[in-house]
Amino acid sequence: MVGAPAYADDEPAFTIGSKPAWLLLGGVTTGGTIALADKGALVGGELSLARLRDGNFAGFYADGYYDWGAHGTYVTGGLELGHKFVGLDGGVALRFADGDKQVGATGRVTFGLGMVGVYARYAHFWDVMTDDNVVQIGLVLKLPLWTGGQ
Repeated sequence: MVGAPAYADDEPAFTIGSKPAWLLLGGVTTGGTIALADKGALVGGELSLARLRDGNFAGFYADGYYDWGAHGTYVTGGLELGHKFVGLDGGVALRFADGDKQVGATGRVTFGLGMVGVYARYAHFWDVMTDDNVVQIGLVLKLPLWTGGQ
């Protein structure tokens, strides 16, 4: 009698490197409008859903914040992409100030380490006579709210 070779049905005992995962992150953002518009402080919240794989991430984000310089609320949302410490996001921007709703586009670059990121954001609003361009800098603190496997 000759025995058949044995094969393990289980996954390896350990894996080196990260496994792909979905992340739902939520947190707070703060900073200020520093140029091209009414300068002032801002504070708000942010939510993002991203796929993380091999140090790269891609997903969707939405945030909302109040800006004391503009005396109004901003809401932005769109796509986000990144590699390790550097992230880019952009999409649609809405500004609600002085009883008026303004629509525009926004883009942001973030340098992050762990849960904290430093960002610079530019937004442009159409059909606005003044303050149609906004430059902001700030900090964002995001915590994982949910993680999903493969």
